[in-house]
Amino acid sequence: MRLTVLLPACLFVAFAMLSSPAAAANTKFVLQIQGATDLSHDEPHEDRWDSRNQLEVAVDGAAGDALSYKVSGRFKGDLYGDGDIDDDIDLEVYETYLKYRAERFDLQAGNLVVQWGKMDELVLTDNVNAQDLDQFIIPWKEDRKLATPMAQTEIYLGDTTVELLVSPRPAINRITFFDTDWALFRHNREVGADMAPDTATADFFDSLGVEVDAPGWGDVEYGGRLRSTVGEVDFALSALVHHQRTPVFRGDALALGAAFDPEQALALLPSDPATRAFVLSGTSPEITASYPWVITLGGALETTLGDYGVRAEVAHTLNAEYQAADLSVVGADQTLFGLGADLTLNAFYGNLQIVHQWVQEDTPLLLVGKQATTVVAKLEYEMLQGTFTPALFLAWDLGDNASYLRPRVLYKQSDHLTLDVGLHLITGDEQTALGAFDGNDQAYLLATLSF
Repeated sequence: MRLTVLLPACLFVAFAMLSSPAAAANTKFVLQIQGATDLSHDEPHEDRWDSRNQLEVAVDGAAGDALSYKVSGRFKGDLYGDGDIDDDIDLEVYETYLKYRAERFDLQAGNLVVQWGKMDELVLTDNVNAQDLDQFIIPWKEDRKLATPMAQTEIYLGDTTVELLVSPRPAINRITFFDTDWALFRHNREVGADMAPDTATADFFDSLGVEVDAPGWGDVEYGGRLRSTVGEVDFALSALVHHQRTPVFRGDALALGAAFDPEQALALLPSDPATRAFVLSGTSPEITASYPWVITLGGALETTLGDYGVRAEVAHTLNAEYQAADLSVVGADQTLFGLGADLTLNAFYGNLQIVHQWVQEDTPLLLVGKQATTVVAKLEYEMLQGTFTPALFLAWDLGDNASYLRPRVLYKQSDHLTLDVGLHLITGDEQTALGAFDGNDQAYLLATLSF
C-alpha cells in the first residue's frame, strides 16, 4: 500500500466537503482486465502468460465556486503464469487533492499528476511525475504516470500563465529489478544460478539484490513553467530541479556483471573451485540504485499549419548520470530535441514524431545511445461510426535498430465497455533498451468497463 503523509489532511477535508449538503460530487469507476500470452516461450523462466487488472475509483466535486476536490485510488491485482514471481496485489492513492480558484490564480495541493511538454508518449520536459515501468513502456504514458505529493499554483497574467510547483517527497520510476519478463534484469538471477558450476556460485546469483537509495521526505524538488501565446503559436519555457527518475547502479564489479550479464560474469570467475569460493565470499551480491540530482531546462511550442497540428520541444538536462558499457557510472549532460505533427481527416488520425538525443560523453554507454534518433508513429482509422478502430503504434530507435510495434483493434461496444485486442512485438539487440525485451512478444486482450 502506497500512501503519503500529505494525504490524510486532503482526504479528511475532501470527505468533509463531499458530505456537505452544498457539495456536488461525481463518482467514476474504471475496471480494466487484461490478459496476455507469450507468442514464443524461448527463454528459461519466462512467464507463459500474465494478467494485469486494475480498478480505479474517483470522486470529484466542488463546494461553492472557489473550492474543488478529487479523491481517487487504484486497486491492482497482477497474476503471473509459470514464472518465478508471486502474484501481486496492491492498493495506492492516486490523484487526490484540494483546489482553490481565484480570479488571478489557482492553488492545489495533494497527490497530483502534471502534464508538461507537447510530445506524445515521449518524455522530454514532462519529468514532474515519475512513471510506473512495471511493464516497461507497454501501458500508455498517461497510464504510467505516478501521482506525486506536491503543491502547485498557476498565476494568470493576461495571455501568459506562470506555473510554480514544489514537491516535498519526490517519486522515482517504479521499476521491477528481477524475476519478471518486464524486469530490468529479467530472470538473470535464475539464469546465472542455472549455469553456475557449483552450489556456492548458484547461491551468489540467488542472493543478487538491489538496494534502492531513493530520495525521501525533505529532498524537495521544485520547478516553474511559463506558458503564453504569440499569434497562433502556443509556447512554454520550463525549469525543474529534480532527481533523475531512472537509476544508475554501483557495487562490486562481479555483482554488477552478474545482474546485467550472468554469462559474462561467470566467464570472469576463476576456474579453480577454492579460488572461486574465496572471491565470492568477499563479494557483496547487493548493488545500489541511486538517483542523482539533475536540472532540466526546456521549451516547447505548438501551432497549426493548415490541417496539421505541429509541435516542437527541446530539453537540456544538467548533471545526468549513465551506466557505462564497462558498468561504471559516468556523468554527462543530455540534450533532447523533438518535432511532431498530427493530422485528423474525417475518420483518420495520424501522428508522427521524431526525437534526437545527444549525450555529451565519450565513454560507450549501456542501453543508451549517445547519438540516438527515435521515430514514434500512431495511425488510427474509425469504422462503423467509431465501433471498430484499427490502429498501429510504432516506436523505432534508428541508432540501435530496435523497435516496438503494436498493431491492435479497438471495439467500442458502448460508452461503458471497450475491448482492445492486439500484439506487442519487440525487436533489437539485447544490449539496447528495447531489445532487452525482444523475447516478450505477446498477444493481449484488454477489456475496459467504466461507469
